[in-house]
Amino acid sequence: MRRDTMAACLVGAVLLGSGIAQTVVSDSDMIEYDRRVAEKHRAVFPAAGVVPDAETAKSIALAVAIPIWGKDKVTSELPLRAGLKGNVWTVIGNPHLHGGETGGELIIQLDKRTGAVLSFLHTQ
Repeated sequence: MRRDTMAACLVGAVLLGSGIAQTVVSDSDMIEYDRRVAEKHRAVFPAAGVVPDAETAKSIALAVAIPIWGKDKVTSELPLRAGLKGNVWTVIGNPHLHGGETGGELIIQLDKRTGAVLSFLHTQ
């Protein structure tokens, strides 16, 4: 059954005697349904990959880095830089400068084809 058909069936109004009751589909029900649909789907990756350019790589790296190291630490390392070697994007932050010493920087590697996070670390 198609997702929109399922939603229409589940959300549609049901007549009960003289009143109308409405069935509401929860987010978790829709997520579970879509998870099952996705399990049967074979992904066809774009020719340019899921991460086709440096801006996309930096955006994904930000989404990964902020929950790990916190927004303040990550934004203090902006702008991020990204380079591609083979099929691996390496995204790095700008190291902090503390009294003439270079501080640590974030390093995140992403698979260009799939967008998978291959590694992440923060140097000292």
